[in-house]
Amino acid sequence: MKRKESLQWMTKLDHEGMEYLAGLRLAKRAAKEIKDPKKVQDLITNALPRVFPGFAKKRKTIITADLLEKMRQTGMPAFSTLSPGEHDLPPNMARLLENFEMVHSLVNEPEFIKVLPFSAAFGLMFLQDIYSEIALHRFGTTELNLDQMFWAAGATLEWVGKMLKERKPIPLYSDKGRANVELLELIRTIRAHQKAKLTPKEMRQALAFGGYHISDEEALRLFEWRAKKKGQL
Repeated sequence: MKRKESLQWMTKLDHEGMEYLAGLRLAKRAAKEIKDPKKVQDLITNALPRVFPGFAKKRKTIITADLLEKMRQTGMPAFSTLSPGEHDLPPNMARLLENFEMVHSLVNEPEFIKVLPFSAAFGLMFLQDIYSEIALHRFGTTELNLDQMFWAAGATLEWVGKMLKERKPIPLYSDKGRANVELLELIRTIRAHQKAKLTPKEMRQALAFGGYHISDEEALRLFEWRAKKKGQL
């Protein structure tokens, strides 16, 4: 007789964390059972976030009064209700605000204006190549829908930012493939929503609930330990 696994791990996650895993579980099931990609995309981007608000990923972003005023001057209504301070925003909106602030700072530098035409042409060519490679690795195609375009563009800018910060070439993605990237992201999300630390066994149960199965908890413990050592978690 198969022994029933404990659900103790559920008590260690906050409400948003449980909503995220529930939404992910249904999204993975839909991807397997629904043959129409457009229906799957609509379910993931519209229906599931309405039912499980925690499934809509958020990113902490600090908005200063100065940045907010600059954004409002552009006439974009999406920012009219925001106030200065720390906000949990959809990743695409958070990236947009951060990139706006970075670009605005650059264009106010006189030296940057002088080399702007050449820099823009060279930079655009470089970014197009990086964007295409990231899109192919993540989605298997460069023909992306709007949500995928935002994701690929954000990932491209993040890669460039990291490269400039560390002043050395940065791999575009993990040598071990996309599956490890997906697992790292899922573990990172679960850890961010834990009220008490999940053991490797409990983490494995949480991952399984979300539709990601690991062979055993020792393999998961080693994976997480190595990822922390590399600074990935």
